[in-house]
Amino acid sequence: MDIKEILQQVQTYDEVGASVKDRDKPLKDYAGLTANELEHIFDIMVKSRRILIEEKLLTRRGESYFFIGSSGKELVDACTGYFLRPNDPFFGYYRNKTVDIYRGIDIRQKFLECIGDPRSASTGGMLQHAHSAHAKESIMPQASPTGSHALEAAGVGAAIANPAPISQQSRYPGGRWPSDAIVYCGIGEGSTSEAEFARAVFYSVFYKARCMFAIYNCGWAISVSVEEQFPDGDPTSPFEGYQRFGLKIDHFDGTEIKEVLKHLRDNTDYCRSGKGPVLEEIKVVREESHSGSDDQSFYMALADQKWHYSNDPILKTAKTLIHDGVLTAEQVKQMYQKYDEEVSRISAEVVADRQLKTRDYIKSLVGAYDFDKARQRWKQLLGGYTGDRKADYKKYHEMGARPSAELPENLGPMTLRRAMNYALFDLFLTTPDAILFGEDVADFSGKMKFDIEEQKKLKGKGGVFLVSQGLQRAFGTNRVFNTPLDEAGILSLGMGNCYQGRIALPEIQFLDYMSPAYQQLKDRICTVHQRSKGQEPGNVVIRCSYGGYKQGAGSFWHSEANLGTFLNIPGLHVVIPSNAEDAVGLFRTAVASNDPVLFCEAVALYNRREWDGVNIERPYPPLDYMIPFGQAKVYNEANRDLAIISYGITLPMCLRASQLLEEKGIHARVIDLRTLKPLDEETIRKSAMECARVLIVSEDRFPGGVGPTISATITSSDAFGYLDAPIGMITAIDARVAYGPDGDRACLPQMEQIVAEAEKTMAY
Repeated sequence: MDIKEILQQVQTYDEVGASVKDRDKPLKDYAGLTANELEHIFDIMVKSRRILIEEKLLTRRGESYFFIGSSGKELVDACTGYFLRPNDPFFGYYRNKTVDIYRGIDIRQKFLECIGDPRSASTGGMLQHAHSAHAKESIMPQASPTGSHALEAAGVGAAIANPAPISQQSRYPGGRWPSDAIVYCGIGEGSTSEAEFARAVFYSVFYKARCMFAIYNCGWAISVSVEEQFPDGDPTSPFEGYQRFGLKIDHFDGTEIKEVLKHLRDNTDYCRSGKGPVLEEIKVVREESHSGSDDQSFYMALADQKWHYSNDPILKTAKTLIHDGVLTAEQVKQMYQKYDEEVSRISAEVVADRQLKTRDYIKSLVGAYDFDKARQRWKQLLGGYTGDRKADYKKYHEMGARPSAELPENLGPMTLRRAMNYALFDLFLTTPDAILFGEDVADFSGKMKFDIEEQKKLKGKGGVFLVSQGLQRAFGTNRVFNTPLDEAGILSLGMGNCYQGRIALPEIQFLDYMSPAYQQLKDRICTVHQRSKGQEPGNVVIRCSYGGYKQGAGSFWHSEANLGTFLNIPGLHVVIPSNAEDAVGLFRTAVASNDPVLFCEAVALYNRREWDGVNIERPYPPLDYMIPFGQAKVYNEANRDLAIISYGITLPMCLRASQLLEEKGIHARVIDLRTLKPLDEETIRKSAMECARVLIVSEDRFPGGVGPTISATITSSDAFGYLDAPIGMITAIDARVAYGPDGDRACLPQMEQIVAEAEKTMAY
């Protein structure tokens, strides 16, 4: 409803009650709030509506490029702002503007956000407005994929519920939020049909998290009725069984202030007490269409349109407060006039002074990685450790958590699996902030987690490939634990712990199984830095095994190396070590990078000591050893006949191929990229220019794969003019890897192919 019509109805409203004399006295009918508190809530509602009206005007004038309404949600949001603590994490959606206003976000910031100005403290102009992010106010970065934020909210709730301590070296010393913080998630009824919402409610129950899910039910998801979303039109029905485990389900009218206040007080008290999470189904109105590109008059019955319009919560609240003597019609008018002038003035100032985003500015927000800062961060983590490392190794060996009492750097060359196990152990020893979880990563599960005497009789598992063996035994079940088999949930738990201040190490068992988690990875974790203007890091190190060459045991869904898929995600570092020493150095950089990292560990290299005679074991490096991202390693740099570029599993093959080529009089250098994003473009181009002939070997497939990306790095630069032959390329065939040794041989690059293609390139 237009605010002027509201004022007109208020001015003619004649059911005026006696004025409340003691404005600081709790009022029973208003859940114990005072008249002054109610006046503040209503003031925020009017302010929010006036800003919304201006946003609509800016869109009509072409000064803003997007409009999405929040009329009808102001009452619930303002009251929610009252009952939540100022630092309770708030995961809103694009209708929750009033919470921003309640938490103190000023008018100027809302209009900088509205027109996409880079000076917006919220998004830096990266997103459409109504997708805010304010770290200091615990307004968590919003995104458009509907329902995705609910799973992240549940991850934060689980992270807060985890009693594992957080150090003073953390980004948030001691933890960002206290143990009784409520995680509030606002969501539209249509978005609750997303699978991620269902998992979010499950996890809030499973982890006994203090989460409140508020479903703002206006009955319409764009033009789809809620009756076509759920059998009974009730988004809470699928979760009724969870009430056995503490979930509270509540329904109330979000247009009636007394009802809203009563239910919100009861629900926040219940949730904060730790009795269980809360699921609210709140009846609200939708006065505007879904967005500026929608027109609900095309499909909503006239009677329904009238109901939504006439039940405007600002009008109803104004009448209720006037009836009870809390406000007068004149006060309501003065509130509007105050904001009408202020909003108009600030809007005009912001538009007149608008600034534009540049290419360099946008690129600067994609990630935070800087190697010098990563080294400083790693040094800071090491500095927080005050124990005796040698004595600790002895202690953990005696309890069965270490295979040896010796420090790993004294053990000589080791396999990649063993080195990664020690790298994880050293990280956990150094800082209590490290936390590792995923499917099958713990030493023990179920009742065995707590049966210490029985554990002494067993080795413990520690992952399908034993990479995390001994970690849970040494550091406890709050820091190393199994999760439900749900990759999206694993990554959301990673982001939740990152927000809370921990070093999150979620494990996806195989790269093949990243698909269910793709939205959490691509749309949330990897965008958080850019969509929050750098306020929030996404430093989640996602460990996963990858690749084939499993002696025939791989096949579909256990042999994927489709890393080109992940190169196309802005903000994500893709790291592929080919040996033990590199794995440790790159892992430490990943931990300290402040960005999301996909850390791929080749299953075929885990336990290999050599590959066709090429020794691939390496010594464990000193604790301060780190490797920068985007810095390749060059073998036989003096050789200039041919440059063979590879990474990961195929790197040892290329080294062996170079030995065989040497016997044929072809002197090849081999480049181990080590990270695929960022690529060491300088070394790639330099090698192409110096050798004039290039062979790329990649386990990825050709279409959209790593190989063509490397090739384009050469052909799109001056290096192209130095080539004496077309770039040779060997990739996996365009098929999923077939079962058995014959499947590996047919589908994946083989040694004889590398040698043959090298000779072909040399003969051109």
